[in-house]
Amino acid sequence: MAENLLHHPITSPETIGNLIPQKEPFVLVDTLYEYTELTGVTGFTVPRLHVLLDEKKLAECGLIEHMAQSMSLHRGYQGSLSGQTKPKTGFIGIIKTVEIFGLPEVGEKLKTYIEILHEIMNVTSVSARTENERGEVIAISEMKTVTVE
Repeated sequence: MAENLLHHPITSPETIGNLIPQKEPFVLVDTLYEYTELTGVTGFTVPRLHVLLDEKKLAECGLIEHMAQSMSLHRGYQGSLSGQTKPKTGFIGIIKTVEIFGLPEVGEKLKTYIEILHEIMNVTSVSARTENERGEVIAISEMKTVTVE
């Protein structure tokens, strides 16, 4: 297993904002806990007010976007290590599978574990598993993201 290259989690909203192309009110990651070349662990605390809330829970589309932004945060940190000053833009190309077992409520802290399965040119296949603060898996997915140069 590869070693986590982060000495401390990244939690600064400014730093996170510099690592991802998304901007408020559409940011769905707030912490980078761990980083290796092929894996990462991200976090998100569901805010009291957010465009993707549905009756005080993060909507399904918000959970899927959180998993995609977890990949974006991983990619942005990787870029910063190689001297990139601006994160590359990307989008979800294909959602191969997604299973949602529960929706997180306002105030709940999420942890998402991503793994890059393979990469061909600008297309990255990634799996993601999101857990709530009790360690229960609330969503899993496999998607292909496309990075725009």
